[in-house]
Amino acid sequence: MNFKPLKRTPVILAVAVLVLVCDVRLLRFDFFERVERMTYDLRVRAAQKFPAPAATNLAFVSMEESSIAAVKSGQLGYHYGLYWPRQVYGRLVEELSAQGAKAVAFDVLFGELRPDHPPVQMANGSLMESDNFFALQMCRAGNVLIAITPEVMPPDLFATNALALGDISTEKDSDGVLRRVKAFRIYRRWHPLFKKVEADPGFGIDLRRARVEPGHIILPRANGEEIKVPVDAETNFALADFVGGKLPPGVAPQARAFTDEHVWHMGVVLAACELKLNLDRADMDLPHGRITLRGANGVERILPGRRWLFLH
Repeated sequence: MNFKPLKRTPVILAVAVLVLVCDVRLLRFDFFERVERMTYDLRVRAAQKFPAPAATNLAFVSMEESSIAAVKSGQLGYHYGLYWPRQVYGRLVEELSAQGAKAVAFDVLFGELRPDHPPVQMANGSLMESDNFFALQMCRAGNVLIAITPEVMPPDLFATNALALGDISTEKDSDGVLRRVKAFRIYRRWHPLFKKVEADPGFGIDLRRARVEPGHIILPRANGEEIKVPVDAETNFALADFVGGKLPPGVAPQARAFTDEHVWHMGVVLAACELKLNLDRADMDLPHGRITLRGANGVERILPGRRWLFLH
């Protein structure tokens, strides 16, 4: 009996196509990372079935429909519509401070001053700007944390009167799910003279687009031109380049153009307040995925995961 030879070409082509498809998925679509994310989600769901200790000293004050209605009705002694003036937040800080809150963290972005908001009538009959009232209450309380993101930074009036800044920016994974946040981000704080130039619409400058090059800081303008500010190796610039003429007596002729600061995630800052951890003295061993935070009396906490904190 004679057997016809098996035609292998279609089979080989089919296998080759399957291998090619698998290679594409592995190389271009983070296959193994997706599998890890799926197993992570399963582990988190499984963990929810087991009892775990919960914090008893953490409270959440939500701004929902009932809050908006209460402020609008005037039952709190004042009434405003949906977009509350800053004095409302100032009164909240005043009340929470009186009730003994150790820290008050705002998951609200205050990106600019609002001189158009109605002023506050003080006990002596004088009027105070709403923004100034909020800043005053933060200064008095000494325990207020305000939010910051790379896109929205609080004005100096708020940043200097708050206890600390807390990063609240998030980055979802490629499948659209938020699983982790950065333990900290690096924020650039510019010298007030640079900020003043940015605030002048005539210059058309956005400091987020500034470039630091050897010997210069390049400030791109909206019209396509560039402004070059001479700096030394430590980014010191001459104040006379901005103000012109002679400087007042006692004023240093140079200053740092900017400083880069670590801003920790809001949750880390809150935990540090409770545990009295010194975030400025954090020991960062990022290559080995270890951030060690230390406080008084030998208190020590370790954050794993390099710069990322996984959410549960």
